[in-house]
Amino acid sequence: MFEIAVGDPQKVGDPISAHIVYTVSTKTSSSDFKKSAFSVLRRYSDFLWLHEALVSNNPGVVVPPLPEKVSFGRFEGSFVESRRLALNKCIQKIANHPRLCRDPDFKLFLESDSFALDIKHRKVDGSQGTGLMVTIGSSIAGPKFYETDEWFDKKKVYLDSLESQLKALVKSIEGVAKQRTEVITATMEFSEAIGALAASNLSRHLSNSLSVLAEAEKKAKEFQEIEAKDDTVTILGTVEEYIRLISSVRLTFSSRIKAFHAMKSSEAERNRVRMMHEKTLRQRGLDRQSMMPLHREIGAVEAKAQEARTEYEDVTKLIKSEVGRFESERIDDFKASLEAYLEGMITRQNEVGHFFLSDCSRLFMIAPGCRSFIRGRSINSSC
Repeated sequence: MFEIAVGDPQKVGDPISAHIVYTVSTKTSSSDFKKSAFSVLRRYSDFLWLHEALVSNNPGVVVPPLPEKVSFGRFEGSFVESRRLALNKCIQKIANHPRLCRDPDFKLFLESDSFALDIKHRKVDGSQGTGLMVTIGSSIAGPKFYETDEWFDKKKVYLDSLESQLKALVKSIEGVAKQRTEVITATMEFSEAIGALAASNLSRHLSNSLSVLAEAEKKAKEFQEIEAKDDTVTILGTVEEYIRLISSVRLTFSSRIKAFHAMKSSEAERNRVRMMHEKTLRQRGLDRQSMMPLHREIGAVEAKAQEARTEYEDVTKLIKSEVGRFESERIDDFKASLEAYLEGMITRQNEVGHFFLSDCSRLFMIAPGCRSFIRGRSINSSC
């Protein structure tokens, strides 16, 4: 139904108000849109507005999270690219969600050519705020919430454990990245040293062989740099995304608590109206005609109370379904990331091995010991 891509990041504005804008390109077969293909420019704050609107419009739904806002280094090439990838994945997940893809605010985000003006007339409902402070405020304003569904208690423990494991994995990946950077630096220094040695007053045959070896080390360094980048793009990017997703799941739990307080508030109002009417009936006799407004008022508050209870029950069911979707997507996303990472690594290591075993074959003529050295370098590069 949708083909959406977030690309072409460009820095715009003066030094004080500078920011990055992205081109959001959409192709769709949906009749809800005016065109089948269109593009718009969006900045990070526009994505943030969309996220808040979707959370407000869809209580109980796990809305894909945005990458965190940063103040320093936000114009560096590597950061801009990693953010673009994260925003692209976020929008893709929204488009693939059966509820979120039909949200009118998502449609507005994708196709509006006057987005800044349009969203002024579509304020996000502040009463549907998210986060810990909203939950605390609801708890103070209404009756205390006691969890009665064991499923939610188990999932809270599970999410805490999963979050701890993912954060530990982030530290491990960052440690590997640091070591890989050190290896890249050492490989570059070795290549430069061999290159300098090749340029010294040695025999032409030895100089040529050392030049080939220096080039091989330079090639190995380039492959290691690509691999270091893939560490961030594939594995680390997915892990950090799911740490943010866990926070999104917790927000749905908060929306259930808010629905509970809304239900209790409606029930309290219903009971208050009932007591008031019963007191009125005891104080004076009313004819049938006079009682009709009272019955209508009671009927209205009872309908509102029942609607609030239904909303609470529906949100509870929806959250359980959304957590199941979260689990399924988590398995698929990590599997896809690992496959992409391993396939890329295998391809690069095969190229390194091919380079050493073919282009460096000229070095074998130097001495028998050099053959062993080259083979050793090839093996180390493919590990």
